[in-house]
Amino acid sequence: MSLRTITQLRTITQKGPMHSIDDLHELERALHSGLTGTSQVVDEYEAALSGLYGIKHVIAVSSGAASVTAALAGVDFQPGDEVIVAPTGPICTVLPILSLGLVPVFCDVAPDSFGLDPQDLQRCIGPRTCAVIEVPMWGYPIRSNETLATMRQAGIPLIQDLAHAHMTRLNGTWLAQHGDISCFSTHDCKFISTGEGGFVMTDDDDRARRIRAYTRFGNLTGESLGINLKLGGLQAALGLARSRQLYSHLERRMRNRDLLLSMLDNPAFRELPVVKGGAVNAYSLLLQSVGHDGRQLVHYQQRHGIESDIGKYDNQPLYQLPLLTRYQRDCPNAARLLRSLTTVPLHQNLLDDDLHYIAKVLNDYSPD
Repeated sequence: MSLRTITQLRTITQKGPMHSIDDLHELERALHSGLTGTSQVVDEYEAALSGLYGIKHVIAVSSGAASVTAALAGVDFQPGDEVIVAPTGPICTVLPILSLGLVPVFCDVAPDSFGLDPQDLQRCIGPRTCAVIEVPMWGYPIRSNETLATMRQAGIPLIQDLAHAHMTRLNGTWLAQHGDISCFSTHDCKFISTGEGGFVMTDDDDRARRIRAYTRFGNLTGESLGINLKLGGLQAALGLARSRQLYSHLERRMRNRDLLLSMLDNPAFRELPVVKGGAVNAYSLLLQSVGHDGRQLVHYQQRHGIESDIGKYDNQPLYQLPLLTRYQRDCPNAARLLRSLTTVPLHQNLLDDDLHYIAKVLNDYSPD
């Protein structure tokens, strides 16, 4: 099929349906075995994720933001302590910090990366730093191994918010293994969906005990603080069924990415560089404008029916949002990065015809 013959406007969404007959089987089983956050199906879901990622403890929770809240419950802090975080992630990562009476310290990212800049990270570390959170976006790996080494020397835990980074790898292992605690979202738009939900992973026995207790009202003993952040049985049943599809979805997404990249030949943009030793999960394709404002590309593809998260959420450094302006720090790499990017769908339900349409549209793009 010639790319130049595809002219009919269509809508290409950021996500596609995941449901299968296995969903119905696990949902029916959950209806008969229990729907609470302590039912057997939740245990099975957590065990499946633990086996997949090779991480000892998994705690299923009610949302991605709940996973960040629960992760912070696994570190030592006092009200007013500081959490270092990049301004390039979603506000969903920072709101749990504020809700616990902690102070976000925005650290710049490395050039053309969502990973924290090592030099600025050193400037951000202070006597009240209780944790560092890294947030790789849209499935692109970052140098979390280097950040983890720095944090181990400083005696500060590294939390990874991997809401977009299911199945993302670094140096041959899961990115989730390059941190003290890892958080995931299983919202309806994520790589694996339970509608609403998330989970926390750690190999540390004590942190896992504290995190699980926090999500269960402190185990109702009255000895420690906690709230109810458990994931319900029906959501866990969906997660259990869909955890079995992760490898097949990854294979299809990567195939879509490879095909689309093979057809793109427009010098006005490039793929965001993948860090050495890293492997993306094809959650989305990140394209970076060359020599011009990337919002032109965002608006152009949207006019042609190709969804972009950047266009949907108007991603900007978090300290520019009204709630967070009081925490502003100069983060020039972060500002440039977000202004240069667009996301392109790669989900497993795209047809070859859809990918040809995307390629035709993007290859015809010409910045002002």
